[in-house]
Formats: sequence, C-alpha cells, structure tokens
Amino acid sequence: MYKQNLIFDASVIADNLFNNGKGRSGIYFVAYNVLKNLFATEKFNISLYCNIANKEDFTKFVHQEFGNDVKIYFGNRFGTWLKKFSELDKKLREKKHNILKLFLNIFIRKPLKFFGSFVVLPNFDIALSPVYAFSKKIHAKQKYIILHDAIPWILSSYYKSFRSNKHYWFDVLARYIKSKPNCKFFAVSENTKNDFIKLLDMNPDDITVIHLAASDDFYQEKDSKKIKSVCHKYNIPIDKKYVFCLCTLEPRKNLIRAVKTFIEFIKKNNINDMVFVLGGAYWKDFIEILKSEIKDLGKYSDKIIRAGYVDDKDLPILYSGAEFFVYTSQYEGFGLPPLEAMKCGTAVITSNNSSLPEVVGDAAIKIDFDSDEQHIAAYEKYYMDEKYRKSMVQKGLKRVQDFSWKKTVNIIINTIKR
Repeated sequence: MYKQNLIFDASVIADNLFNNGKGRSGIYFVAYNVLKNLFATEKFNISLYCNIANKEDFTKFVHQEFGNDVKIYFGNRFGTWLKKFSELDKKLREKKHNILKLFLNIFIRKPLKFFGSFVVLPNFDIALSPVYAFSKKIHAKQKYIILHDAIPWILSSYYKSFRSNKHYWFDVLARYIKSKPNCKFFAVSENTKNDFIKLLDMNPDDITVIHLAASDDFYQEKDSKKIKSVCHKYNIPIDKKYVFCLCTLEPRKNLIRAVKTFIEFIKKNNINDMVFVLGGAYWKDFIEILKSEIKDLGKYSDKIIRAGYVDDKDLPILYSGAEFFVYTSQYEGFGLPPLEAMKCGTAVITSNNSSLPEVVGDAAIKIDFDSDEQHIAAYEKYYMDEKYRKSMVQKGLKRVQDFSWKKTVNIIINTIKR
C-alpha cells in the first residue's frame, strides 16, 4: 500500500534542546505529541525539517525518539559551525571585543549563513507545521499549519515592546496567511478558529478544529509518600495543604491577582494550614512586584512557595497533591494545564473567557479573570466544601476522557485524506 510522504517542521521541537528542556512551552508539547502520534499510526513516510543550527543534538534526539531511519533536512548545511560562531559571538560581546566580533560576523558567519542556506528538498505529498509559516524550501501538494492563538493581536498592548523579536514568528505567519497561500489550517480550539476568521478574514472551511490533550505522562498519584517526597524536593511544607499554579509571569496569566487574592482569602478566614505554590521559571523580580501590590506581604511571605522549574516526572505528583489548581488567565488559545490538573485528580479554578470553558466544560469553577471577589469565593468554596471539591475532581477525571492525542491526530489524518 502506497504511503504518502509527509514532511514535518520540527524546528520548535529542536529549539527546545538549546535550554536542556527547561521552560518548554505548550506549543513544544503540542508539536512533540502530534509528531509522536503521527509516527505511531505508520500511515505516512515521515521526514523532518529543522531550521536551526543545533544539528548534532537534534539528530541524536530524533534517533532516540523516533528511530535511526528518519530522514532529517536542515535549513542550513553549516548549522553546526553557525552554532559555534553564535556561542563565540556571545563570549566576544561579553568581553567587548567588538572589532573582532564584527570581523567574524562579516567574513565568516554571514557567508556561512548565506551559502549554507542553499539547500534543496524533494517534493512531498504533505507538509505539516505545528506553528511556523513554511520555509520557501518546503514544497508539497498539500500544506497544513496549526494555529494556536491570536494573543499578540488580542492583547496587543502587552506585546508592543517586543513584537519585533519574541513574536516575530507570529507576524511572519500572519503575512503568510494574508498572502492567500495554497494551505489549510488546524486550530486548537473553536475560539482560536473564530479569532483567526475575524482578524484575517479567513475562510472557515479552511480551518479544522483539533482539541489538544494532556499526555499519558499525567496521572493521579495516590501514594502519599511519593507526594511528600516531591513536596520536600520543592520546599513545600509537608504539614500544609497547598494551592498549585503553573504558568509564566507574563501579564495575561494573571498570576499577581491569583496570589494577592489567595493572601486575602487566608487573611479573611484566618487560615494557617495552606500555602500557594508557584511552578514555572524562576522570576527574580516577582516578590518586588508582589510587594507593590500587597502592603503587608512580609507577614505572609512564607505562604508563597516558589518551586521554580518542575521536572517532568514530578509535575503529575505536584498536581495530584494539590488541594486545587488555579489558572485564571486573561486569554488562552487552548490552555493545557487545567486539563493536566484534571487528569491528575485535582480540582480546578479557571477563567470563563476565550477557550477555557471549551476545555473544562462543567468540571471546574469558572470565574471572571479580573474579579478579586470571585477568586476569593472560589478559594473558599473548594477549601470549605470538601464534598463539592471531590465532586469536581470526579467531573474532571471524566472530562479528560474526551481528549486524547490519538483523537487529535486522527482528525488531522482524516482531514488530510478528505
């Protein structure tokens, strides 16, 4: 039986290898799980494209994860050398060797980048990108791109200062879509689909919704000894209950309000047996920001535990041990963490906006992201009504059964065939 040849742009997966897996975004996990499940179906001859310089590490990763016979095409044939010159460039900048840095960039790095980019790829039946606009090097009869969110437009005031770098890829994608390419799209939620239709005047028939899923690595840990061991590792008091929150410090995540209202909640109810645990990258300025918001923070600083980056193997255990999970973003394209928490048997508080109701259904407390009163009331409901909290845990465990990466990839495959 003939298998179609599919090329998958794995650049966003490869990019993760630069920082040893820390700080991986939701988009990384989407790309990885879609690719993993595409390989599992064995319905395509899959090749990978990678437009970064980290050739050796990425090749090793692919062979370990997907087999030694996977063909990889790189956007630059001198990628390894470019990586070395990038590292040298950083060292020269730190030591202020600007003349030498300029010489190397003009006469070595730029020529390597220019001549190395002349890479010719074969024609494929299908091309699939999990996030980026396609490189001009990729040629296929059918092309598909996954759309995650329109946050740089929806919340443009947050992103104006760095749109030219951090979100440059998004601007490139928008220009690509506006050029009316011969391309179809997958959106991670109905909300995301509607945003792109509205903002870019896209044809609804060109966008298929593929809901995401929590990976199989997430499970409900019931062994109290394991939970206590992981709590000890992240300096969480084992004699306290804890609220868990996993997110970045960008404004739309609403983390300041979540912590501030937690302190109001324990003050109001004279609660001494609960702490708020923050998982994610370590933010050195976070406490200073909180001090500006909470005048008597010093009295409650021991109630805020900054766990920092959480190892993948520990994350389901931290979810499982929490009394409840808080994720009250201002906007999400999908919102994987609430789904992960529910799969681990944790009650969830989330926002009633964007895609989040689509994800949690009736299996979470949904509130206005900007309401202090609703945050406090939600905390009180779960803390004081154990029967209700346990009922929401059961609803969450049932809800997550509607989502799976196998189902997601089956929709992708059926759309391609259709």
